[in-house]
Amino acid sequence: MSDNFIPNFDLLLKGGRVLDPANGIDDNLDVGISGMVIGAVEKDIASSRSLRTVDVTGLIVSPGLIDLHAHFWGYEWSIKPDELCLASGVTTAVDAGGSGYLTFDEFNEKVISKSKVRIFALLNIAALGMTGEPEQDLEGMSVEFSLQKILQRPDLLIGVKVAHYLGPGWEPLDRAVEVARNSKTFVMVDQNPVESRPMEQMLLEHMDPGDVVTHCYGSGKNMIDFADDVYPYFFAARDRGIKFDVGHGAGSFSWRVAQSSIDQGFFPDTISTDLHSLSYLNNQATMPETMSKLLLCGIPIQDVFKMSTIDPAKHIGLPALGSLTISSIADVAVFKLSEGNFGFTDNGKSGSRVRNGNLRLEPEITIKDGMVFWDRNGRTKSDWHQTASISSPHI
Repeated sequence: MSDNFIPNFDLLLKGGRVLDPANGIDDNLDVGISGMVIGAVEKDIASSRSLRTVDVTGLIVSPGLIDLHAHFWGYEWSIKPDELCLASGVTTAVDAGGSGYLTFDEFNEKVISKSKVRIFALLNIAALGMTGEPEQDLEGMSVEFSLQKILQRPDLLIGVKVAHYLGPGWEPLDRAVEVARNSKTFVMVDQNPVESRPMEQMLLEHMDPGDVVTHCYGSGKNMIDFADDVYPYFFAARDRGIKFDVGHGAGSFSWRVAQSSIDQGFFPDTISTDLHSLSYLNNQATMPETMSKLLLCGIPIQDVFKMSTIDPAKHIGLPALGSLTISSIADVAVFKLSEGNFGFTDNGKSGSRVRNGNLRLEPEITIKDGMVFWDRNGRTKSDWHQTASISSPHI
């Protein structure tokens, strides 16, 4: 080899099962990373072409996961993003309404700008976001100021959130939809039906195509009737372009609702966690755990990864973040699909129930912008025998 030879790649993931739904890939391939970008995805890349080679035989290699619904600000149970996201294969996440137009700048200063995870935000239609009980403050739900803030920071604010309003009527949702329509973004809705706001009317009359219902398999939204049949208006809403997001959370994922809906062909559009400390402690509601539950419900693994990578990437208008396309940002996640006897817990109005399954996705390596941030078993590290000897200083 010439002394002037320069390897093509800084890191080579060799021998894994590459699942990249954006490019229709499900095959045993090698992935080469050059600096911050994907350099190659192909068969049998020579290890000599890389400064570091990592054997990922038997593991799944995918684009970094995108969590469309998490909580990093405002909510009393909100979490610090880097520790839980990067440790679970998530490289991009969306804060779902923690801040409003009065609090977003502080959120950006204290969290978004300091995080290694790539964070976007849905601006709460309530001025203060989720702090205290402002989501009940109709007077603070300003179309003018919310729109102004989104137009000021379109690089970070990718939509609007409306949630938890307990009063009658449609005013919070209608104002959020108006903001989204004028900013060319979308609304994420977390509103359980009440007598004055039936779910059918919300889906078919008040939401726009591209808007998202989160917690779609929660018993609070209930998608199924007493015979476990999906209400026809949910299919009608899907036909008119309404999107449905999992948003697992601490009280918004029912095995019965999810399994009945999936059996009838009602798959989610995106998989997300509603990650906060309570949902993590009660249900381990990380992306890999939530994805494992959808596998258990019978959704094919290729679709599960599609709903966790390219589909949310497209929905936030950044499809390059959801793929392993050559020259795209090197956000990569590596998983072990473990076989065993595992218990998976749901939640809801009637409490939690456990269901056993034999497959669980476990995060092994997370790479963001070409940098390794999580390595569960030290696969990217040198063997300890290569430790340099350390001489004691002379006294």
